[in-house]
Amino acid sequence: MKNNLIYYLFITLSIFLNSCTEGIKEEYSKLFIALTEVTAITTPTTDTTPDYTFSSTLSGALTYGGSCSSSTTIAISGNNTITLNTLSVGKYADCTITVSKTISTEKSEKKLSGSLTITSFTVSSSNDTTAPTVSSVSTTADNQSSVSITDNITVTFSEAMDTSYVTTSTSDTNCAGTIRVSSDNFSSCVKMSSEPASSNSNKTFTLDPYYNLTVSTTYKTRVTTGVKDTAGNALSSQYETSSGFTTLSPTVLYETTTPTRSGNNIVYSQNNSTSYSDSDLQADGTRIGYRMEVTNNGTDYYAETIFDAWDGITLSSLLFPTVSNGNVIQRTVTNMSVASNYPTVTNTSSTSGRLEIWPWNYGHGAQNNIGGDNSKYDFDDTHTGNQYYGSMQVHNLSAAQTVMAWNRHYDSNPDIGFGNNPANDGHPDWTFSSESSFGTSNWKFQVLLILQQ
Repeated sequence: MKNNLIYYLFITLSIFLNSCTEGIKEEYSKLFIALTEVTAITTPTTDTTPDYTFSSTLSGALTYGGSCSSSTTIAISGNNTITLNTLSVGKYADCTITVSKTISTEKSEKKLSGSLTITSFTVSSSNDTTAPTVSSVSTTADNQSSVSITDNITVTFSEAMDTSYVTTSTSDTNCAGTIRVSSDNFSSCVKMSSEPASSNSNKTFTLDPYYNLTVSTTYKTRVTTGVKDTAGNALSSQYETSSGFTTLSPTVLYETTTPTRSGNNIVYSQNNSTSYSDSDLQADGTRIGYRMEVTNNGTDYYAETIFDAWDGITLSSLLFPTVSNGNVIQRTVTNMSVASNYPTVTNTSSTSGRLEIWPWNYGHGAQNNIGGDNSKYDFDDTHTGNQYYGSMQVHNLSAAQTVMAWNRHYDSNPDIGFGNNPANDGHPDWTFSSESSFGTSNWKFQVLLILQQ
């Protein structure tokens, strides 16, 4: 009898607890309202009062946000179809609906609500189903084989486009966006300073590269099927320029193929300075460059740097340094590009550069607070006006890296190298590199000039 009583009490308690649990679940389900899209609005549509269907877990007051509204102000539990008030032609991406209601509890009233963003859609003025096309891709250069490295790229379409779908790469060199510009078959893309700027009633879009383009380089432009016209029609197939455009090639201002000075002089294989003036070099947009070539262990290597001309630059200041002319260039240069096929040289489109060029001896004491090593010869040394060891070095200051070095001009075995000297006991700028030097096979050094057109 006692056991039966205990069993009865246990069953009663279980029923009570289960009832409480179900009640809690039911009350919990009333703490929020869930909205779900059932039927999106067809896009594009010519219907200026389109229908939209959504589902709500509870009934309640219906309100609207963004650019859309409706005369329907009550939602039921389950599916609801509403008709939006008259819309203008255009894209709608900010429309929201909210269902809310107030419920009473034992101690207070609680307001519940749930919101949903209507999937974006476009209202068109006509039944336009014609896909847009790319009419042209161009730069401001008349000849697309001599484009300025500071030029912009324009893409023109056959009709007005929806600007929200015309995008490009603005954060990095990954190929993102619907308009892309690349020099390596779209393994990477040019970073742009902003999204494409529209003109010509949204038919023409201009892209402004974040950095200067690279000299003597061919770029192609790609437009993906992600672009859409104002009626919502996408490009029917991806567009890509067949030949692209090529940036200006630099002019050789000075060149030598003799790495050892003849007495106090450098032997020039080219000197084209008579074709230019100091005012040419000092004009806005002028760029200067250095290029070195050499064959090492049977492989042809090169490195080329291009950077902005500095204030007061002259033709004579760019002559190769000799004891006779006493040329000294020790300065930081801006907006420097680096191109090289040597494995340890970092290629880049824009960086701070450092020039250390003089005919004399120099010490390794750092003096300019730019990160140089006081115990090693690098990108911040101290030149002295005696003897004649000589230095002609270009450094990537941002990477603390030597790009090219031609030292010990007076000797038949000059110190020549690309990148930082890898010798454990050596100096990064190849000073006293001796056996680790590249040698002089097929050696060439050029001073380059680019004048903006």
